[in-house]
Amino acid sequence: MLFFAIVITAGYFLLFFSKIQIKNIIIYGNNEVPAVEISGLVDSSINKRFVDIFGFNLSSKSIFLADAQKIKSKILQAYPEIKGADIVKMLPDSLAVEIKERDRSAIFSQNEKYFYIDQTGVIFDEIQEVKAGFFIVRQNLDNNEIYEGKKVIHDIVMEAIIKIAKNLKDNFDIDLSEALISTPTKLNITTKENWKIYFNIEEGSDISLQIAKLNLLLEQEISLENRHSLEYINLYFKNRAFYK
Repeated sequence: MLFFAIVITAGYFLLFFSKIQIKNIIIYGNNEVPAVEISGLVDSSINKRFVDIFGFNLSSKSIFLADAQKIKSKILQAYPEIKGADIVKMLPDSLAVEIKERDRSAIFSQNEKYFYIDQTGVIFDEIQEVKAGFFIVRQNLDNNEIYEGKKVIHDIVMEAIIKIAKNLKDNFDIDLSEALISTPTKLNITTKENWKIYFNIEEGSDISLQIAKLNLLLEQEISLENRHSLEYINLYFKNRAFYK
């Protein structure tokens, strides 16, 4: 009898003791997604209902019942612009949620739709037009349906695009206009100076070596004045680099 009394008391404590009911949900790390929205989603996730009949409700927000993995999954499913969420239980009655949003590396365009795209190639936040300060990423390889949260470009290719953009901006003050993946092995870059660069992105290719060749050409052979009449720089072939 004493055993059952202890079990019942322990069960009540774990489920309904007022001091361990979650009262504070702390959201931080977010910039684009409103904290109030995330907090509302978390609150609905931690509210465990045991009885809800004829106006009688018996529920619990016990910190011991909060499932961090399920809360994280719900956040990621609801907000494609969030790439990660760390949930920490802060006894006795608080939950801290650190939000990690996706970086806006560029704008992906397909079938007259526009999305931000992050450095891993995942698209999110559909927008109506190209925003100032961003370049467009396109590809001729995939005409399947696109939607927020879909990975549309391989990590390695997207990392290469970002690396090229950063190099041109940092070293030569050249902005990108477009990055087109024209074939599985070819990346066509268009600069805002209206000339192109052709890169090889097949498996095993060395994008850093191609960037080094590009830098040598721009530093030693192609002057700032000559860039006005430049049509393209071709780095596609392993042992060659030429321009027109």
